[in-house]
Amino acid sequence: MSSSSMPVRDHRDAIEKAARLGYLARAAVFVVIGTFAFLTAFAAGEAMSQEDAIGRIVASPFGGVLLVLLAVALPCFSLWRFVQAIFDADGYGTSPKGLATRLGRFVSGLAYLFLSIYAASLLFGLSTGGDGDGGGGLLNQWAPLFGPWFTIPAGLLMLGVAGAQVKKAWSGSFLRFLRLPQAHARWMTAVCRFGIAARAVVFLALAVLFFTGASRWSPDHMPGLEDALVAIGSWPHGALLLSGTGLGLVAFGAYALILSCYGRIRSPDLDPSDALRRMGA
Repeated sequence: MSSSSMPVRDHRDAIEKAARLGYLARAAVFVVIGTFAFLTAFAAGEAMSQEDAIGRIVASPFGGVLLVLLAVALPCFSLWRFVQAIFDADGYGTSPKGLATRLGRFVSGLAYLFLSIYAASLLFGLSTGGDGDGGGGLLNQWAPLFGPWFTIPAGLLMLGVAGAQVKKAWSGSFLRFLRLPQAHARWMTAVCRFGIAARAVVFLALAVLFFTGASRWSPDHMPGLEDALVAIGSWPHGALLLSGTGLGLVAFGAYALILSCYGRIRSPDLDPSDALRRMGA
């Protein structure tokens, strides 16, 4: 390998390690959220946001060590999402569908950036944690810019994401990003499908909340994950649906863990001019 190619190889290796570490942090957060959602269905817990999940992790044995790991790993996942979006690491291209997918990656990167800042604030004692309002996270940052008219477009967006998640689970398109061991591929695929489908239910609940409760949501408090889980529990056969969604979110955490271990991480060359080309500029 020539000396000129060494820096490229080094940064690609670093990006891959950051992505795998980030997926591991995402797995931990969703396993905690899913567990408490399942317990909530049987009145043994309470629905929680991602911030609340981090608070629970902090309160656990070795919570300080786990918090340090989260404060490091969550920015890694945010970085990976930005790389996927800007440098088209997954090869979605510049078609309308491809650009929409990459925009989703970018928004996800912003959301996890806010979450990593929250974890860091806990680490440095700037927040008490574990008792957040369960609001809409990133949506709360943008909603004041648009006022009450924000709710309908947000609901349509959540509905679109829910549909995309259903399609992803049904078609198995996620498998192209995995290199599963043959001996375990069948059950791992089933777990991934279940987790992705459960996430679709959460996005559907968010869409319903936006469409039916526009007058209840103020610009500084948009519905988030916690609100979605509470809403699912209030639906007919809510206990059954919420327990299933909780197990599904645990499965989504397992999906993130599988991505951390067996994901095909395609680290691009971080060339700004190439990034502009990949964005169709």
